[in-house]
Amino acid sequence: MSLSVKREISEPRSMLVIHQGALGDFILALPALSALKKAFPEARAAIMGYPRILQLVNGRFYAEAIYSIDQKGMASFFVRQGPLDREMAGFFSAFELIAVFGRDGGGALMGNLKRVCQGPILHINSLPDWDEGVHLSDHLLKQLARYGIPPSEKNPRLFLGESDREWGRNFWKERAIGSENRSKVIVLHPGSGGKKKVWPLDLFLNLYHHLQTRCAGTFLVVLGPAEGAEVQRAFEGIASPHLIPVKGLSLVQLASVMEGCRFFIGNDSGITHTAAALRLPTIAIFGPTDYRVWSPRGERVEIVRREIPCSPCSEERFFLCKEAECLNRVEVEDVLRKVRRMGVEV
Repeated sequence: MSLSVKREISEPRSMLVIHQGALGDFILALPALSALKKAFPEARAAIMGYPRILQLVNGRFYAEAIYSIDQKGMASFFVRQGPLDREMAGFFSAFELIAVFGRDGGGALMGNLKRVCQGPILHINSLPDWDEGVHLSDHLLKQLARYGIPPSEKNPRLFLGESDREWGRNFWKERAIGSENRSKVIVLHPGSGGKKKVWPLDLFLNLYHHLQTRCAGTFLVVLGPAEGAEVQRAFEGIASPHLIPVKGLSLVQLASVMEGCRFFIGNDSGITHTAAALRLPTIAIFGPTDYRVWSPRGERVEIVRREIPCSPCSEERFFLCKEAECLNRVEVEDVLRKVRRMGVEV
C-alpha cells in the first residue's frame, strides 16, 4: 500500500514509535527514527519497547519519553478482537501518528490500534527476507518511503548528553585516565547475545595479548551475563594494570565510557552496533549471520569474515549448524589486518 502521510496529516503534535527489537535491531533502526523525527519536527516523539534499550535515546534527540511494552494492560492489545484495556486504549488514542515496527502488518497489535486511534498507523516491516541481502537500515528506510517519508541519513548515530559525558569522564578519572590517554583506550567485547556469533575465546585472548604487546594504552573489556562465566574468568584473571574489565553498567553508562576511545573490536552484537553508532572506529567479526544485512554502519567500520561456501547461513542451516567453521577459520591475523587499515601499527 502506498500512502503519503504528509498529505494525510501535515504536522502531528504527537508521535509514537513501537519497536520491540533487540539492541542491534534498534540501533540499525535509528536512521528510520531520524527520518520520522525530521519529517515531523513539531511532534512530541515517544518510543515504546524495552526501557533497558530505549534509555539510549530517551531525551537524546529521538524521543522525549519512553514506555515499556511490558506494562500492565498491553497484553490485551496482542489478542485479536478481544476486550482492550481502557487505560492503554486512552494512551494510544492520544497520539496523532503511530509507527509500528514488526513483521505482521495484519496482526493483532495493528488491528487493535486501529480500533482506538483516529490518526495514521504506519506498519514498518521490521526484517527483510532472509536471503534478500539488503541491509536492515536500508530496508527500513524503504518501508518509510512507501509513506512519502524521505531518508535523512544512512548511518545510525547515538547522541549522548552532557550529563552522560560527565559520567564517562568521572569513570575514567577514577581510574587515573585523562582525556588524552582515554583516546588511546582499545575496547574489546568478546561476547554476543547469540552464542553462534561468538569468535572462539582462545582467539580473542590471543588477539588481546598481541595488541597488548604492541599498542601503548589501556584495554577496556566489556563483560556481562551474555559472555558467560568462562569468558569472564579468563579476562578477569589477567593481572595487568592496563586491563579494565567492566560489567554491570547500563547501556547509557557503557556508551559514555566507550565514546572517545581509540577503536573497538567485537563480534556481531548489539554492543558492536552501539560502538559504531558512537562513531568509534569499529571492527566486527562475522560468522554465520549475513554481513550484508546485519553489519554495523559508521564512518569507520571494518568487517572480518572468512569466505566459505555455507556462510552466511541459510535460515535452515543457521539453526542446525554446530561447528561454526566460518568463525573458527577467522584468524588473529585477519583481525590485525583490519586494525592496520585503521592506521594502527600492530
